[in-house]
Amino acid sequence: MKPLISLLNLLLHGVHLFIIVFSVIGWLIPPLRPLHLLLCLLIAFSWLVLGARKGWGYCLVTDWQWQLMRKMGKTDLPSSYMPMLYRFVTGHAGDDQRIETITRSVFFCSLFASLAVNRDLIYRILTMSG
Repeated sequence: MKPLISLLNLLLHGVHLFIIVFSVIGWLIPPLRPLHLLLCLLIAFSWLVLGARKGWGYCLVTDWQWQLMRKMGKTDLPSSYMPMLYRFVTGHAGDDQRIETITRSVFFCSLFASLAVNRDLIYRILTMSG
């Protein structure tokens, strides 16, 4: 069972890294812009709507990963994925609040960029008549 949990944990790291990279730069790639907008809306839904019940900034992927990591015996988990990633990359414990602020700022800049580059698509969706 432990090898499966470790494999799933590794897979979730990959999912997290994909989500992070794509949410930051996906709006720059014209054919992927609609998918980027969808991802950003799903992230915002998770953080704000699910977060209203489970804690602001809630991430389903992080929740799953933390459950796996607890099964692996890890107990010193930060409140979210980005502080853990920062610690892994730098080898230092950072200021979790500052890391979260930077994460939110970059995300919302990316979301607004996505809304801007997808404005024609959004307009078409909003003006569709049935």
